[in-house]
Amino acid sequence: MVRRPSSQAAGFTMLELLLVVVILAMAASVAVPIYARSFRGARLRVSTRTVLLMHRHAQTKAVLGQRYMALLFDARNQTVELVDQGAPAQKKDAFFGAVGSGGGSGMGAVVSGGDAAADASATAAPAVSSLLVRKLEDGVKIDSFRGGRVVDELYYVTYHPSGVGEPYTVTLGDNENRTTRIRVDGVTGKATVEHEH
Repeated sequence: MVRRPSSQAAGFTMLELLLVVVILAMAASVAVPIYARSFRGARLRVSTRTVLLMHRHAQTKAVLGQRYMALLFDARNQTVELVDQGAPAQKKDAFFGAVGSGGGSGMGAVVSGGDAAADASATAAPAVSSLLVRKLEDGVKIDSFRGGRVVDELYYVTYHPSGVGEPYTVTLGDNENRTTRIRVDGVTGKATVEHEH
């Protein structure tokens, strides 16, 4: 049996095409807001992970290398920097004078990253070796800091070769008024994160 071609051309009708376009538009109107909402807090989450990773890295480098490490939180440049302060026998607090000096006025020059080597000869404070610098995501800033030491908008915490560090709390905020508080226990090194919306 031989089929004869029908007189009508095969294809979609205009009504079927319009129905498909309407269904796609409805699906997009539901999916786009959900997709956009998932990215709103992404920069704050990435910056929170950056701080947590820098904390873990500082703690690990201090214990495994048996050296004093420090994290420098720079609220002006929105960076977190890991610096090596030296071995226990030669360690001096490069930012705040000699360790254990007892006096409170022994503050050295506060330097960051590449400025450390240039400023080392100009001040009595020893140079620190910058190991790693990470910038927080655009739109995310350091809102507040407690613990450690502060000079202007530079916040500084030390990690000891024994694994003990200074306890601190840092609050990050984005330009949509979301905040994340990171609390680090000095003895255990455990970091907890609280999200506030």
